Amino acid sequence: MRICSRILPCLLVAAISCSQNGRDYKIALVPSSSGQHGIFVMNSDTTGGRLLTPDATAQLRPSSWSPDGRKILFLSYRREDSEIMNKYCIPSHFPLYIMDAGGSSQKRLLDFPVRAFSWSPDGRKLLFVSAFEDPAKDDLDVQRGTRAPLSAVYVLDLAAGTPRRLTDFAQICSASWSPNGGLIAISYGSNETADIYVVSLDGKVARHVTQSATMDLQPSWSPDGKTIVYLAVPPPDLEVQGTGVHIIKEDGSGNTCISDIVAYDALWSPDGEKLLLLSTDGIYLLALAGGKPVRISNQSDRPLDAVFTPDGEKVMFRSNLEGDWFLYTVDLEGKNRKRISGQLTASFFCLSHLSAR
Repeated sequence: MRICSRILPCLLVAAISCSQNGRDYKIALVPSSSGQHGIFVMNSDTTGGRLLTPDATAQLRPSSWSPDGRKILFLSYRREDSEIMNKYCIPSHFPLYIMDAGGSSQKRLLDFPVRAFSWSPDGRKLLFVSAFEDPAKDDLDVQRGTRAPLSAVYVLDLAAGTPRRLTDFAQICSASWSPNGGLIAISYGSNETADIYVVSLDGKVARHVTQSATMDLQPSWSPDGKTIVYLAVPPPDLEVQGTGVHIIKEDGSGNTCISDIVAYDALWSPDGEKLLLLSTDGIYLLALAGGKPVRISNQSDRPLDAVFTPDGEKVMFRSNLEGDWFLYTVDLEGKNRKRISGQLTASFFCLSHLSAR
């Protein structure tokens, strides 16, 4: 696998910057255009660009970078993975790899594919979602993609190397670490109903947080660990009350609909005072202190995969508004949009925490 030599000068023209202000972070991305492939990394000021791995099948997720900035998780389908992929053959599942943030020491973590993953706050464990143990994974409906596989949530202790299943199997399954790593918020259910649960790693806490007519999805903890945001959406072909973006305490109290925007994700700002609402008609910023959501990027920008930058000062997203998919930033007032990936396109990207090494 070779990288097109034409794009390397665009990445390597600047020397590596070593700012000491403590507000630095790094950007890793996977290009989207033919002839550009692998995982690249650059500094937050877009200097220091370099190739970490030329892996043509690599995929990043927003949670790929470890909390200490030393490791990167990614999905891939390499030649040596053929046996695993043929054995499980599960849609949207791929082998999970880990490497040092400099690109060295690459290895596969598990002998089965996964769909989603995230680091624990201390970087010692991983949450992942997989259907590799689906009791009906050999069902032809699953193989043909006409029925969703049944997934479960697992925890992997990186030192021990043995995963432990936290949930039974379900069509809808997603999870989020609490900031202290002791609790996990889980969306669990079927294609007709799903609720939010909170469980602990030691099994001493198992709480049914929401029980409503809506499908409650995408739980995410606030930075202070006091609140969970989630999306309440109607079941297919039904009209129900209470849809929108909700916040709730981990014990199920204080359930409040804070916006009726039809969002497909809601992300906390680093200070916990704002939410980024991602919808099909743009990106909205909602201050929890009050007021209406402010649209900071509209549908014409065609934004995808938006996130707060780690310093909380901007929003970064992918867009094809200039033809190819590039990375952009915009400030929290929706102004000063800037393309930051030069000529390097982006199909996936992730950001390190502040002051990553």
